[in-house]
This record gives sequence, C-alpha cells and structure tokens, in this order.
Amino acid sequence: MINNENTGGCCSGHHILKVVIGIIMAIVLVILAVYLVGLTRNSLRSYDYIGKSPDYKNIVSVEGTGKVTAKPDIASVNIGITNEGATVVAVQKLNVDKMNSIIAALKSQFKIDEKDIQTNNYSINPKYDWSQKVQRIVGYSINQSLTVKIRNFDQIGDILAKASDLGANSVNGPQFTIDDPEKYKKEAREKAVAQAKEKARVLADQVGINLGRIVNFYESTPGYPVPMYSSADYGMGGESLMKSSAPSIEAGSDEVIVNVNISYEIK
Repeated sequence: MINNENTGGCCSGHHILKVVIGIIMAIVLVILAVYLVGLTRNSLRSYDYIGKSPDYKNIVSVEGTGKVTAKPDIASVNIGITNEGATVVAVQKLNVDKMNSIIAALKSQFKIDEKDIQTNNYSINPKYDWSQKVQRIVGYSINQSLTVKIRNFDQIGDILAKASDLGANSVNGPQFTIDDPEKYKKEAREKAVAQAKEKARVLADQVGINLGRIVNFYESTPGYPVPMYSSADYGMGGESLMKSSAPSIEAGSDEVIVNVNISYEIK
C-alpha cells in the first residue's frame, strides 16, 4: 500500500529545492551582470571623449631652440604736442593748428598712408593755484599725440625734424618692429623641431631605448622679436632741440626665437 502522505511531502520538498536554486541562480546572474557593467564602464572611462590621449608613464622629453635673424620693416614714432593757456579754447586752437600741420606734412610731403597715422592720446587738464589756500583754476594744459608707422626708413630722421619744426615738443622712438613676424616664426619653429628631434635620436642611442610616437608638443616664443642691436631712440622735452636737423637712425636687426618641447613614448 502506497503512503500518500510521504509522497506529498517528497514532492513538496523537491518544489522548495527548485525554488531555492532558482533564486540563487537569479542572484548570481544579477551579480555577474553588475560586474560586467562595471568592468565595461571602467574600460571606457579612459576614452570618455574623442581625441583624449591616455596617460603615458614611459616617455622622454627633449627641447629645441630655433633662431632667425630678421630686419625690421616698420618704425613707429610717437609725436606729441603739449601747450598751456588761460582758456581751453585758446590752448586748443594752438594745439590743433600745430598737429594738423604735422599730419598734413606726413601725408603730403612724406606720403604716409592714413592708416599708419593714429591719434593715441588727447587730454585736457586744468591747472590749479593753491597760493591762497583755495583751489583756483588758472589755466589749462592740452596734450595730443600721434603714433606714426614709417615704412621707408630713409624718411625717419626727416620726419622727426619736420615734426619738431612744426611745433612737436615730445617725440619718442622709433620703435622697430616686424610687420609679419609669423613667417620668421615658422622658420624658427622648423629649426627648433629639427634640433629637438636630433637630440631625441642621440639620446635614444646613448641610453639604449626605442622611441615611439610623439605624445606631446609644447611651443613658446619668448617675446619675439628680441632686439640684437639697440636702435637709436630720440626724445625731446620742452622746446625743440633739433630744428632743421635730421638725426641719424639705425634700424639694426631683430631675432625671432621659438622654443619647443617634444615628448616621445618609449617602446
């Protein structure tokens, strides 16, 4: 005779066991899925945006310097007029007449282009008298100045002399610059890179390493152009000291310098 009670208990035990195994397998699958998601995320973290370079621990860096000597092609001079008077109207007219004469001479006599003449300062300041312990305006001072770019260096001395003759009482410069320094910078960079690459090749031979691809590049230009020759500066204060006398001006030469730093991966 079959015992139905025992059979029912056995079936119930098998059912419970299957449920427990199912729960354990589900937990294992969840843990595995979480692990795989975390592993994938960590693998992609170092490439979280296009173009990002991974960190390289085994690198070697070398430096190079390129220098190019260039002759300036622009001379900038500052021409100023300062006058004092009892009224703004009177001193303003005096300044305007003198400055307009200078500008007219620059354009007509020396053929200076309008784009190369720029007003860089125009100021009116009152003059005070404190002799009676009371602030009292006794007059006005007006200062007006131009920056002039001179491209024909043979005219520099004559322009300074002419400006003085026409009433300029403050002349500073010339300051020599290069109109297009980028072409000289490009040449200097080529020399700097070539020097750095040669240093890297020699270093690799000396220490016995194999260089891989370039992983970093840095460039600096230390305030180019750097004067190699101190050009003649001309300045005046008060009354003109050079009426009808053109000073001798030498442009000298400038040096464009580019420094580079190149980092190689070590294979």
